[in-house]
Amino acid sequence: MLDLAILGLLRDTPRHGYELKQQLAGLGFWKVSFGSLYPALRRLEKRELIEALRVTGRRKAYQITPAGSVEFERLLLEDTDSFEEDRRFNLRLAFFRYLEPAMRVKTLERRRRRLVEHLGESTRNLRQATARGRDQIDRYTRALMERSVQSTEADIAWLDELIAAERHSFEHKRAI
Repeated sequence: MLDLAILGLLRDTPRHGYELKQQLAGLGFWKVSFGSLYPALRRLEKRELIEALRVTGRRKAYQITPAGSVEFERLLLEDTDSFEEDRRFNLRLAFFRYLEPAMRVKTLERRRRRLVEHLGESTRNLRQATARGRDQIDRYTRALMERSVQSTEADIAWLDELIAAERHSFEHKRAI
């Protein structure tokens, strides 16, 4: 996920490590330490996905390479079933402007399908727990299960709005 974020930030403009650290925190996804950031930069540089643009004193500015742009797009479109899917999706969404409209819709629809599956599982689990009786499940666990259902429903509605807006924008551009 760090590679995706670094490559995405470098798509905008070359940046120093310190600037990248600030931008990563500004995205609100996590606060990355220099102990994680600089090894990631070296790894990306070694893979020729980024390159040092110039050195000023001890500070290197990095820019994305053509190979890095290809890898960035691959990471944006990557289909994952990982534990960190929510965070990964939110990070991808921050860089959706770099995808073609059809790919944005496809990615949003894929995310929606996953959430619908999750909603079905969460609803079943809540029904089963409720059917077992109040003695079998404490109020906090029940509240957590209800929250999962409600937040997933809200996320699906939000995705429906994004998909509709994306399709409207796409159709409007085709009509022009």
